[in-house]
Amino acid sequence: MNLRFSTPHQYVFIHEHIKHLFLLWPKENKRQLYIAEEKDQSLYLTHPGETYEEMVLAQVEPYFFRRLETDGITLSTVLGATLAIKGRLYGLYYDNEGIHGPFFFELTADELKDIPEMDYESIALTFLEEFPEYIQTDSGGS
Repeated sequence: MNLRFSTPHQYVFIHEHIKHLFLLWPKENKRQLYIAEEKDQSLYLTHPGETYEEMVLAQVEPYFFRRLETDGITLSTVLGATLAIKGRLYGLYYDNEGIHGPFFFELTADELKDIPEMDYESIALTFLEEFPEYIQTDSGGS
């Protein structure tokens, strides 16, 4: 399923193996969170209640939007998925344009922490297995 929104204020992400839709209404200074389920090429949205909404947003909002510097350019990125691996929480980020990334970081104390080079490939492969819809793979040769 490929989702496209007419405004840039809707974000689909996965947290604790649950797909969510995060809506921002800047003019009204309002935010909403829905659980999103795919069935028969449709996306069904369920409001999970205020307690759940507040709990999930408290867990992900500190990490959700980040500006990353890579190869001399600054990118606006969004959290696409979280995944706990060996007791640590990791995040997959993609840039708003869909050109760069994905990027992976450990999420600690409201900060993004670089993953050590020796662990990076296994973390990326785990995300690929869990969330293939977020990672574009090039099936053609380079």
